[in-house]
Amino acid sequence: MKGRHRPSRTGMAQALVNDNSISVAAEAAESLEPEVRIGVHDASRMEWSVSLPMPTDVDLAYSIEVALDIPSNAFARHSPWNQLQSFTRLDASEDRSNHHQTIDALRRGALAAVDRLGRASDGFARHAMLARESWVPELEKGLSLWLDVAIRTVRDVREKLVKDEESDPPEVSRERALVDEYLSVRLLEMLAGVERALETLVREAIPARREELAPVVTALEEKIAAALSAEIAHRLARKYIYADAASVEALERYLDRASQLKKHFQEVLFLEPEVYELADKVHHWAAGFAALFASTWAFAWQIALLNHKPTAGSKIGSGLVMLAVIGGLVYVAKDRIKELGRTWIAGNVHRFYAQRVARFRAPKRRLPKRDIIVSARESFDQVTSSRPDPLNPESGAELHGTLLRYMHKGTVHPCAALSASGVRRVKHVFRYDFSPLFARLDDAVKKVPVLEEGGRRVRFVDAPRCYRLPVKLAVKSQGHTWSESGTLVLHKRGLDRIEYGPRVPSPPSEP
Repeated sequence: MKGRHRPSRTGMAQALVNDNSISVAAEAAESLEPEVRIGVHDASRMEWSVSLPMPTDVDLAYSIEVALDIPSNAFARHSPWNQLQSFTRLDASEDRSNHHQTIDALRRGALAAVDRLGRASDGFARHAMLARESWVPELEKGLSLWLDVAIRTVRDVREKLVKDEESDPPEVSRERALVDEYLSVRLLEMLAGVERALETLVREAIPARREELAPVVTALEEKIAAALSAEIAHRLARKYIYADAASVEALERYLDRASQLKKHFQEVLFLEPEVYELADKVHHWAAGFAALFASTWAFAWQIALLNHKPTAGSKIGSGLVMLAVIGGLVYVAKDRIKELGRTWIAGNVHRFYAQRVARFRAPKRRLPKRDIIVSARESFDQVTSSRPDPLNPESGAELHGTLLRYMHKGTVHPCAALSASGVRRVKHVFRYDFSPLFARLDDAVKKVPVLEEGGRRVRFVDAPRCYRLPVKLAVKSQGHTWSESGTLVLHKRGLDRIEYGPRVPSPPSEP
């Protein structure tokens, strides 16, 4: 775009190394557009996340929609709300606190440092990706700068947050030790990530570039090894759990400890949810409205029957019988009207408003007034879907399935106190459990005949039997749409992967 200078990744890394430029470069590198992502969380749960900018003056309205098309032979009836797990938290991109003498302040400072480690790791990977097919000037220097960012960040944060102060109570000293251990774990993960990026660079680079890249990769691997050795020595000196490759038990304890540390520190970012099912709230109102309508209908019939008079004495007996039958039918219809009316209102309320209403408040220990940061309405909808058979769309054959749609409409409210402390984003994370589907799927492995070399014998090999479910995530805000689509690949043993489609932001819609 003309008139706008975009800094190079090497320049951004150099700025990050400078103490006085860390916050400025971080803000410049981080876009305020919503971030959307879909992925596989574990063997049974798909995850989608949406990161929204924190408004500073006016409310920010947004909507999230996820559509998942499940084939009829794989669909199993279940309650979507029982399978959905969701939580909302603040980001940790920056910590503007100058006083780290409380546990929460220490945790926020550690998370801000970890966020910078993540940006350095991503920057290294993107920088290396550019070098696969084309020449990149000063490649070794540029990649080394991202490593310097990570190492310098950990050293500075340890100096700022980990070193004990004379006035520290015991619980704060303990938290400082946990900050040091958590930084150590995340630095090791960052070093492992850049090592994988180098391996990918060598493996996927065009053959003409591999010889040129060899000395660069060797020098960077030596630098990574030196940083790794120094960090392991630090862990041994502090008697942290060591990930011993020869001991399965030690590896298990290391991973468990890393998980505990992550949950301990990220807990400070979570907003407190207040969630209620709208059907439960309107149940009594719906029952009262249906009963009022049914009673009015029955009372009108009673008046009509009372005003009816037989015309002949011989017809009195048959007339009374007819009145009694009609009266009984009226009361039966009254009860059915009441029940059907209550069920219809409770079952269709989401079409007019929502099935579930949620509000997310700031933790009381951070904001005593527990300000509402996000308010939202959520609904699930299941409809039968059909699409042309891809083998021959013109044949008229169709594939049937169930379209499962999750809709979330919300508002992010500005909060001056959080913005002043460096909060720039609010992140929604959703996880959907597909366990009910696995029992309906075919065997995960099928025998397939193949011809051996030479063409004299046929043998059978194991082939994976997978199912593919189209999935799409769309986020709308301020007249723009951001979407990510893909295909969820699963089998009887669980979820495997997502094959991603295009990620394209749409132009602003017309007012």
